[in-house]
Amino acid sequence: MKLKTLLYFLLLMLSITKSQAKVKLHVDYQNNKIETDTIRDEFNLKKKNTANLISGKSPDILLKFYEYYLQENDISRADSLISNILKSTNDVAYKYQMSLVSYRYTLDARSQMLFTSDTYRIEAYRNYFLKSGITSLKSNNDIRAHYLGLVALDAAYYKIAPDSVVKKQIGRHYNSLAWYSIVTQQLNDVAYYLDQSIKYDPESKYPVSNRPLLLLLQGNYKEAEALYIKLKDLPFEEPNSTFKDEFLEDLTLVEAEGIKINNVKKIRKILKSKK
Repeated sequence: MKLKTLLYFLLLMLSITKSQAKVKLHVDYQNNKIETDTIRDEFNLKKKNTANLISGKSPDILLKFYEYYLQENDISRADSLISNILKSTNDVAYKYQMSLVSYRYTLDARSQMLFTSDTYRIEAYRNYFLKSGITSLKSNNDIRAHYLGLVALDAAYYKIAPDSVVKKQIGRHYNSLAWYSIVTQQLNDVAYYLDQSIKYDPESKYPVSNRPLLLLLQGNYKEAEALYIKLKDLPFEEPNSTFKDEFLEDLTLVEAEGIKINNVKKIRKILKSKK
């Protein structure tokens, strides 16, 4: 086959392959949409009778029903569905997904109901949270839900196995919860989370560095300014770094989330000054 003919043939085959892929993606999308619409139609038809709705359904479909109840703010039926779901599966990964779904609609990760009430599996649940990490989570809200569950399990596990390693981990987890509470603008309990972080890991400087940022976001400018000035030139965790470096990075990260920080220019000027 001549080179010119061969190239034409290859381009033609590539075009056909791409077209086939597009058709397959379109079919898959349509099939998924039809399946979702069917599940939603059944939910709408039977939602007032939970027992009839869930009869014979797989855990995955039950999870969709749970989400639909939450979307409609029918919290009582959603909660009643949890116990029925847990009768069909006790898989920790499934419980984890339920926790994330719950948080998306209620800001409550249902940690007690899903995890800490099952006292015989506290260690297994906590290990799952530790191993699963946060890289696969879709949003900062999901990550905050993760840490809400993890610190609840930390507290329960620490009663069983109080040692220095666990204690230090708890401190880090509370600081992470504080940070993701800040970037999702759930500020009410951040001061408590920072206090807990310092309590369990008093050597860590990260919760200390988050304190003036919290004050700034809460509108307590004078207190934030004083703390920024007090800490900015002190050494931080990394070699040759100061609190100033961490402060400036955190301001940038928070602004990248679309959060408005009042007086941020003044704070940056103070941090960069030699005084």
